[in-house]
Amino acid sequence: MQNAFRNFRRTSLICVALCAAASASSVSEHWSELIQAPTTSADQQQRDRFASFNEALVSESFSEAEIVAKKMVESVDAESIDAVSERAHALQNLAIAQQFQGSHESALQNYAAALNLIAGEQDNLSPALIMPLRGLANVQLDTGDSDQAFASFDRAMHVSNVNYGPHSLKQLPILQSKMQIYLEQNDPASALDMLDRMTMLYTRRYPRESEELLPALYQKAEIYGQLNMRGEAYKAWRHIRAIKREHYAKSDLALIEPNIRMAELSIHSLRGEIYRAVTTSTAEKHLKRALWIAENNPNSGWEVRKDCLLALADYYTLFDLRGRAHRHYLAAWELLSSNEIYLVARAENLESPVPLSQRKPDPYANFEYNPNRENIVPDDYLEGEMVVAFTINDRGRTKDHRIVEANPPNFSQMELRARNAVEEFVYRPRYVDGVAADTGDQRYHVKYFYLPLDYEAEIVNSHKRGGLVTPR
Repeated sequence: MQNAFRNFRRTSLICVALCAAASASSVSEHWSELIQAPTTSADQQQRDRFASFNEALVSESFSEAEIVAKKMVESVDAESIDAVSERAHALQNLAIAQQFQGSHESALQNYAAALNLIAGEQDNLSPALIMPLRGLANVQLDTGDSDQAFASFDRAMHVSNVNYGPHSLKQLPILQSKMQIYLEQNDPASALDMLDRMTMLYTRRYPRESEELLPALYQKAEIYGQLNMRGEAYKAWRHIRAIKREHYAKSDLALIEPNIRMAELSIHSLRGEIYRAVTTSTAEKHLKRALWIAENNPNSGWEVRKDCLLALADYYTLFDLRGRAHRHYLAAWELLSSNEIYLVARAENLESPVPLSQRKPDPYANFEYNPNRENIVPDDYLEGEMVVAFTINDRGRTKDHRIVEANPPNFSQMELRARNAVEEFVYRPRYVDGVAADTGDQRYHVKYFYLPLDYEAEIVNSHKRGGLVTPR
């Protein structure tokens, strides 16, 4: 079902990346906010250099950006009335280019120089310090010094509070950055505290039904969803829908996304019912509403209608309501067959199986054979793997499960666990000429971890049960 929701997720006003790779530079998320334009007293040549610098960053020509930034630093007119501010701005831009280049030591030095210039000309609480402090914190994050990064963000927050008050929205970028750090440090409680503070800044300023609250609500919905706080995420999406209902017509396309997302979250609450025939649910109502909007709004495109049809059909497939699922899959097939331009989308969405639910088996083979298990460390585990072959039937369920590869062989406890997992997989079935069809020769690759004593005990038990079987 995830594929059907993907296009709607793109429309969120704020999309928070929660698990960024450690090697990804934090400057890539913030450089457009942090670059400093020349002051009003700068000459045209300096303005042209800044334009070239900006273009180089946009085109990812970072070495060129660094060269231009150095020229900007060297070209500051010492006699200008804004000489200090101009030089501080140029140093900040140079630091950004150097961070992109991976020259973190140089970037730290240039941010420090910019901060000293500003504090020397003005004072230690000048609002001009906020941007270089944020930039400095980003570099410190890239070097792994999160303590110093927090100190820099906290100093920026203090300067912001002194100059703009404790409830200013100017705090948002700082709180956002701190929340990101907490999430990457696997500290959800602190991250949620930052989220609550950001939400409070919005709710103090805007009424409950104000459109200005939408950025905060989108962020709440995304963060709660990522942290598996589905009830809270649902409430945020419901609030988003309420605001849009207040300001837009009942068939406005803007109402599709919250209905789709609320349905997705509702489906999770029905996991225990996943293989029972559920005739109605909150999720179904949301999906039907989204489809109604897609079919009744004159501005709705074929892609929107396709996504809504597939989302509702996928829901019915998850609950094994074959007739209803087929009716909507067939409508999607006919839609995507009505124009040659749509055939690529038909192939991607209907001509091969699409996974809707895949619960991975527990990767650790803890079968309690080892009496000293409490003394085991991760390095004691060995890695095993196996491949389960199966067929997807025309209802999206799996059948004919068998182990075709196993290393080590005859680990029946893990084989059973893998087969049981695959038995519960649900797929959007493959369609051929508008008819659902079986799809054979599917493979699921399982990697797991086990202890040698567990495997040895399993082999002994296998002998007692009647011998070993070699996977085919």
